[in-house]
Amino acid sequence: MNGMRIVLAVFLCWGESAAMAMDPHPVHETVRADYRLYYDGMPVGEVTEVWERDGSNYRIHSEAHPYPVVRWFAPNFREDSVGQIVDGGLQPSRFVHERSDGQAPLVADFHWNTGELILQHDGKSDTVPLPPDAQDMLSIKYLYRVAGNGWLERDLPMVTGKHLEIHHFVVHDRLPIDTDAGRFEVRHVVDVSAQAPSRLEIWLATDLRDPPVRLRVTERGSRWEQRLLRMEIQ
Repeated sequence: MNGMRIVLAVFLCWGESAAMAMDPHPVHETVRADYRLYYDGMPVGEVTEVWERDGSNYRIHSEAHPYPVVRWFAPNFREDSVGQIVDGGLQPSRFVHERSDGQAPLVADFHWNTGELILQHDGKSDTVPLPPDAQDMLSIKYLYRVAGNGWLERDLPMVTGKHLEIHHFVVHDRLPIDTDAGRFEVRHVVDVSAQAPSRLEIWLATDLRDPPVRLRVTERGSRWEQRLLRMEIQ
């Protein structure tokens, strides 16, 4: 009898460990991260991003607040991505980018059942084929939370709101980074695609429960960067 109890206990512990290895994140979680926003190396404001997971549903909200002195070229903006968590990945259903300077919102609707992507921008609507594994500008930054390393070393379509870009991410190096939120061991993930007009770099903590530690987008000769200030995990 004692032997059976020991075998049962070992089996239960193994099952729990295996489940954690497949998905180390809770089914219900909220992660809030505040960042300092930089433009070409100059601090210009702050960004707040919130990742929420509720079972198989996710929502990402990002809101930027530039300092008043630079709002003439850096308006407030907010972005939202909502969708489903499927097979260790994210499947967006809608992405919205809004600005405070009067420009029309960018909206992308992902119709996975029909394989169509509907893009609303500049007062018009375009319908294009929806490629498998397509992400938006927010979901691609948080894909690691459910995909682990599965999103690396392969072409990944990304929807900007106006068009599709193809990105390809690899781990460039591993190093420690000091931030206002503390010291993190990170993987520096870089985009090596020659097809996309923009370049995205992400510094991800080795503890994948943490939010992105640093992000950088380079496009048309300009560089926007977010550096972690504070974080809260629930």
